[in-house]
Amino acid sequence: MTRRVLVTGVTGFVGREVARELLRTGRSITVLARARDGVPAAARVAAAVGATTDDERVKMIEGDLAVADCGLHARDWRSLQTSVDTVIHCAGDTTFAPERLEPFEAGHVGGPRRLLEGLAGGRLRRWVHVSTAYVCGQRQGLIRESEGDLGQAFHNVYERVKLASETALRAAGARAGVAVRIARPGIVVGPAPLTGGGAPSNLLFDFVRLTATFATLAAGRPLTLRIEAAARARFNFVPLDYVAAALVHLAEPEPSWGSDTVHLVAHDPPTQAEVLETITERLGVRGLTLVDALDDPSPLERRVARMLRSYRPYLGRHVTFDDTHARHTLPPALWRRATLSRTSLHALIDLALTTEARWSPRAATRWRTESARSLP
Repeated sequence: MTRRVLVTGVTGFVGREVARELLRTGRSITVLARARDGVPAAARVAAAVGATTDDERVKMIEGDLAVADCGLHARDWRSLQTSVDTVIHCAGDTTFAPERLEPFEAGHVGGPRRLLEGLAGGRLRRWVHVSTAYVCGQRQGLIRESEGDLGQAFHNVYERVKLASETALRAAGARAGVAVRIARPGIVVGPAPLTGGGAPSNLLFDFVRLTATFATLAAGRPLTLRIEAAARARFNFVPLDYVAAALVHLAEPEPSWGSDTVHLVAHDPPTQAEVLETITERLGVRGLTLVDALDDPSPLERRVARMLRSYRPYLGRHVTFDDTHARHTLPPALWRRATLSRTSLHALIDLALTTEARWSPRAATRWRTESARSLP
């Protein structure tokens, strides 16, 4: 990559790690970002990628994919057209049930398509598009990388719109002569910002912290806590560092490329029961179990169920994501990093315990009170 790579979504969970990976490997980047909550776009970008606002390696252009013409001025279009041959598109709103559908769809479908079409008039040759493995919707069993729209039902708007964005970008790329490569990560885990994109990691980390609270209160006594989830289903989480490195590799001009779509998933996902066992053993707490359905839940069980509610459809499904194309496309040393071994789970647990929790003091007190009531 001799020219600047345009990265969208650098203030989000995956995008910021992609930007950092590019900078670590000596590349210069252009980023598309917007001001938010009174914080200028340049300051948001600098904080996300770990750079100063005057870092020459990072060129910032202010824009918004959810508005007309991506919020870009004519001079911005000219600058991007003459300098960008590769886009790694990480931007996206991970809200499952957006309050307003029109800007949500614009940000995922219309805006990225307009950006691709506008840059295709210049040097753009490659577009790496971050989707999700869960465009499979409510399907279960083996999900292949070559499968897309099979008429499946969806759990939420997010899944449906992500599949629509794949379709739109593939078609736009074919018309414009731009190679569109689709990356479908599983549920990404790693150090997460307090943004929507980091929700899965934040939720997992919150659960680890909650379990640590249980361990402190129980002091070796068993705790009665049932969690609604399929014990034998696979835990389809994937490490953030692997996803970011894979996306950067896919953006190279000539990688070994056997397909335009890859699943970025753990190649050895443990069962959900094994993950729970690893967490409880590591933290020294007993009495947590997974059940298919909760009958007569305790107050604590109801609170945990509410905590996990948005991800309940993913905890109750038996899904295996085939990653044959990813294994044939990515270097073996990189692909082998896609692991959720016991060692890597221990590292995630330790990370959760050493990073900041989002709980308010009042919420933390409620958790401790209800946990204590569940002790024998």
